[in-house]
Amino acid sequence: MAFENARLANMSATGRPAVTRFARLVAAVALCALAGCAMKGFSIEKAVPDSTTITGSVPAAQQAETDGSKLSDQLTIRNIVSALDFRKWGETPIPWANPETGSQGTITTVAETKSDTGLCRRFQTSREAFDGVSIYRGETCLEKDGAWMLRSFAPL
Repeated sequence: MAFENARLANMSATGRPAVTRFARLVAAVALCALAGCAMKGFSIEKAVPDSTTITGSVPAAQQAETDGSKLSDQLTIRNIVSALDFRKWGETPIPWANPETGSQGTITTVAETKSDTGLCRRFQTSREAFDGVSIYRGETCLEKDGAWMLRSFAPL
């Protein structure tokens, strides 16, 4: 009997359970809220990518040197490294100077590698100039035409 009284108390005047009316009321409110969002509209002009998000990165390509004095120093270093006689050189540091720019430094390491593509020499050097002192790592390779080409030269 108590169960029957509780069931009747949850009934509305229409004879339907009150829970159903509440569920419909919640659904109606949710639809009104969504309709308000939809009324604002969507525009393809407003859909722009977020430029603040970084999804990946690629290292920048090494830029060709535009400073004339640094370029002249690179060529001076390339010429010294390519002219080394490895039988006489040993492991002693090799000083260099460029009278055109007033720069100077010391080539501290040179490693020679031979492969199917040819002969290459990797080196490390210091560069003392008016713009400061820096350490560089580079590579010069012997081309098929017999000329040495500086393939890389970058600060550490």
